[in-house]
Amino acid sequence: MHPGPRRRPSAASRTLAASIVAATLVIGATSGLMIMQMRRSAWDQVGHVSRNLLESVEHLVDRNIELYDLSLQAVVEGLRNPEVDGLAPSLRQLVLFDRAASATGLGAILALDPQGAAFADSTAEVPRPLRFPDADFFRIHKEREDAGLYIGKPLRMAPDGRWVIPLSRRLTYADGAFAGVVVGTIDIGYFDALFSHFSLGDQSRIAVFRESGELLVRTPRRESVIGQSLTTAAHFPRYLEHRSGQFVAVSHIDPAEVLISYGRIGDHSLIATVGVPTTVIAALWRPKAMAIVGLVMVLCGGMIGLTLALQRELERRGKAEERALAANRDLARLAHTDGLTGLPNRRQFDEAFARARGEAVRTGAPLSLLLLDADRFKRYNDTYGHLAGDEVLRAVARVLQRQVREPEETACRIGGEEFAVLLPGISGPDAAARAECIRRALARLRIPHIGNGGGIVTLSLGVAEVFRDETAGQAFSAADAALYEAKRQGRNRVMVRPGSAEGARIA
Repeated sequence: MHPGPRRRPSAASRTLAASIVAATLVIGATSGLMIMQMRRSAWDQVGHVSRNLLESVEHLVDRNIELYDLSLQAVVEGLRNPEVDGLAPSLRQLVLFDRAASATGLGAILALDPQGAAFADSTAEVPRPLRFPDADFFRIHKEREDAGLYIGKPLRMAPDGRWVIPLSRRLTYADGAFAGVVVGTIDIGYFDALFSHFSLGDQSRIAVFRESGELLVRTPRRESVIGQSLTTAAHFPRYLEHRSGQFVAVSHIDPAEVLISYGRIGDHSLIATVGVPTTVIAALWRPKAMAIVGLVMVLCGGMIGLTLALQRELERRGKAEERALAANRDLARLAHTDGLTGLPNRRQFDEAFARARGEAVRTGAPLSLLLLDADRFKRYNDTYGHLAGDEVLRAVARVLQRQVREPEETACRIGGEEFAVLLPGISGPDAAARAECIRRALARLRIPHIGNGGGIVTLSLGVAEVFRDETAGQAFSAADAALYEAKRQGRNRVMVRPGSAEGARIA
């Protein structure tokens, strides 16, 4: 007996089966994409936070080194003064090392003679019998006249064996010959305490090391690795390829895969890194991913179609809201920002002026306005072209961004080559000094301008302290008149509005 022919599924069954299969595939694919997006988002989030933390570390270390360098320069300047040698030991000690006391975390400062022996000591009128003829910082300064501020290999200081980082500068005789070294030390524990306030979790790591590879600081601290060379690490050359970056590698010290963010510290031969184990990043998204997988498996048992439709609708609305918010943010930014320089435009500056003037009226604090523009800018455009002219305007903007102390102070591009700076709490003389700093900062860039005096791009600036009951237009007119006078007197200078008086300030 032959079996009868198999009955083909009905069209409705086939349609239903196809719909279920299609819905399952779509939900599975959507869930997979969500998990991938969660993973990517976790990496992006940790990478972004790591970069922000790295910038904080770089700024903190750079600022402290600059403060410590001021102490060293003060000692160098004092030792160059022949009158200091004739002072009493206690007074000589005060003159040479008074700034060192104000530098938090800075250890003893020593002045070493050409043989490496200490002849001046910030901790004692009679120098301790210390010698450093073989230290790398001593040899570097002895061999090189242009070493400047040198950050040496970490040392252990007697008698407690503390790890310190030496910072040094060269001493010279009047004829330029090597006269020794001034060296100060930073306790590594000081940086450990500073970095302890920064964390991306218990497993994150912060490190600072020299470009030559010697590890200076590592948080969490491990005594055995301080001073260890990192040059044997396979990924070490990547630190030298760019000024900053981010990559994944196996840690040289701990055998774990780590997301490493790195960057140079100022103009020093130092590199800072922030490392986050990839296991920490995985812990941010994997539990959620597993929960999503379980939920999808449950939903696939019955309400796949409805869930899929709802999910698509929610995603569509979410994307539409994001686009609307992004468009609003872009519109708000464009309404208040100059597109060429990135500085606030005249509209935002007027709003800032109104706020600052209201605050000045309320508190009685002074308020000053600077107007500035590039000298003979039209001639520059005619000579070098408008693209080069745009670069000059951007250079002026960068100078202002470095000189202006946000958010209290505001700099903007008024139009063309004209800029304005609003200085709340600054009186006329101090505002003129700030204007001079801006003028010098641009001049130091040495931007060529054959059509201008001196052969470089320069600025003329007008300064006006805002008087009581003076409107924004009147203040701008006064600053503009001062700017015109600076132009009339030869350009590349700062002029202050005539008639300024203490009693005329906003009160």
